[in-house]
Amino acid sequence: MNANGFSLSVVENAVLDICVILDETKRTPPSWSSCSEDELWRELLFCILGSRVRFETVCSAVERLDDMGLLTFSRRMSDLDQYEMDTNEALLGTYPFYKLRARQIRRAVEVLYHSWDSIKDFLNDAGEFRKARQRLVFEVSGLGPKQSSLFLRNIGYADCIAVLDVHVLTYMKWVGLTKALVKSVPTVCKYERLENLFTEYAHSFECSVNQFDFAVWIVMRVIKREYKTWEL
Repeated sequence: MNANGFSLSVVENAVLDICVILDETKRTPPSWSSCSEDELWRELLFCILGSRVRFETVCSAVERLDDMGLLTFSRRMSDLDQYEMDTNEALLGTYPFYKLRARQIRRAVEVLYHSWDSIKDFLNDAGEFRKARQRLVFEVSGLGPKQSSLFLRNIGYADCIAVLDVHVLTYMKWVGLTKALVKSVPTVCKYERLENLFTEYAHSFECSVNQFDFAVWIVMRVIKREYKTWEL
């Protein structure tokens, strides 16, 4: 029993039940190598915009960018000053940090389509997911370890990536994987240490990391919504 009065066994069983459902409804993961650049760019923007912002807000922001034609290759390869201004306008009034995110999106274009020819070239050169994540964090403005991990998982770059957001980190504290609550993980080194702990824990239930952390995310979001507390 944690300090909120939740039975850990009940929470763990709920997570495992979700894992079973995910396994039964398992879809073929996307293949990043067969995705178009526009599809990869959309996923990348979703992750840049997702830092410290509600999921529903991010979805609306990405749809707004799409409606204004800002997810296409031709637009991001056109005048960068205009692209940044148009992105800023699209986010204005509907998304927090709109100026910061517009600038970060512009810089992502500069890195991925000027320093490199494409996102695929960037990822191909990395070779494996830990190096790819490290490069994304160090070279692409607006992506920390969690958001980089989310991007790589969403595009099917690897099937062993944990997305350690606040829901998963809270769960890790509840089940004793960390001694204190970790609200965010700013460095790749610390992220990998926590990811290794979470991976071992998921495997102890014979669950894949991808399924297990998604199941944790679902259960913990329900708890937060229903009980409106993270106090430990």
